[in-house]
Amino acid sequence: MHSIVKASDAQDFLAFVPRLVSFRPERSLVLVAFRGNRTCGTLRLDLPQSGARAVHKRIANTLIGMVCKIRGADAVVPVIYTDESVETRGTLPHDELVRKLIDRAELGGFAVRDALCVAADGWGSYLDAELPEHGHPLSLIAESSVADRLPPSALTALSTPDDLARLPTVNLAETENVARAMKQLRRLLDFSVEVGDEEAATLPLSLAAALDELEDEAGPLFDPVNLAEQALGWNPETLDAVRAAVMIFVLQGPPNRDATMLQFAFGAGVGAAAERSNREHADIQRATGKSMDDIVAAEIDSAQGQHPDDRLIGEMMMGQTGERPNVDRVKRAIELLKKLVALAPRSNRPAPLCMLAWLSWSLGRGSVAGRFIDDALTIDEHYGMAQLLATLLDTGMLPEWAFTIPEGGE
Repeated sequence: MHSIVKASDAQDFLAFVPRLVSFRPERSLVLVAFRGNRTCGTLRLDLPQSGARAVHKRIANTLIGMVCKIRGADAVVPVIYTDESVETRGTLPHDELVRKLIDRAELGGFAVRDALCVAADGWGSYLDAELPEHGHPLSLIAESSVADRLPPSALTALSTPDDLARLPTVNLAETENVARAMKQLRRLLDFSVEVGDEEAATLPLSLAAALDELEDEAGPLFDPVNLAEQALGWNPETLDAVRAAVMIFVLQGPPNRDATMLQFAFGAGVGAAAERSNREHADIQRATGKSMDDIVAAEIDSAQGQHPDDRLIGEMMMGQTGERPNVDRVKRAIELLKKLVALAPRSNRPAPLCMLAWLSWSLGRGSVAGRFIDDALTIDEHYGMAQLLATLLDTGMLPEWAFTIPEGGE
């Protein structure tokens, strides 16, 4: 559903911007793109630490370049959110950055309808030659009637990036139960080691009984496609130790991690294709002793090239497809993975943290993704996927589906 809210005044527009980006911007540059009189996209960046002209130029070129990819976009409004004071500076903060952005937008053929700032002690327009010395009072935004014109579904409480990256609270007993279940799971899969009845009895559920129950739900144990589909239906708040341990265990292998992540976003069909590709590559790896990278490179160089599924999976991983993830599935997966990270032993957290980062990025939440990546690299600075995603985020790259018009849109 698309809501159309007419914002006749700047304060009304500023009251609506957080709803456009789905969280409360802090220390941010938000660029709102328009197609005619309707918004058609938003881009957000952290405010730069440096005030150097070269930095401002790079930001302006990057953002306007992204707007050029939004079909039909013809106008923009930049909005600065800052903790700085209008009174202290005597002018709106970050004015040089905004001027560079305005110049670049106009050079690119985009109308600049306004350029606004929300500071710590007031707000105003960079284009207003009669702006009061201390700006306009923030109360005008807070008291805007925009909220009265929004549907109830749009009036949910807004979060900050820190809120969205925050893990649920778990207690020591929960984490110890998961660690114990994972230890038993590893021993169970090592058929040379027997698990004693006394040790098994210390689990909240009998491990064998719990695994039998899980197999009834998800099919053959550790079938990642079935397991992922069942896991999306689990309630993170009531997740038991064995289910949590099984998911954490399965996600430790990079092939399962990536396949499950894509399945969470795009559905079981993509998960099955990724699983098939994983099995084929594993067979080749066992037969030849080659690394996975060498195997994939050889496929690319071969006359026949990659299997179509492999190409599609790679494009989805890098966001190089216009097919949009299923937002509901992604949001459910994020809640599940946040609970798994909170419960997991520290050394097992990078895999689900990287999945959280990618899924957040797929929704356009690059700042949230960055927080998850930082956490993963703090645990293991050499973790390959975390390094790859950090590079991806540093480039400011957005997935191609961010620039497509949603089904049913105009």
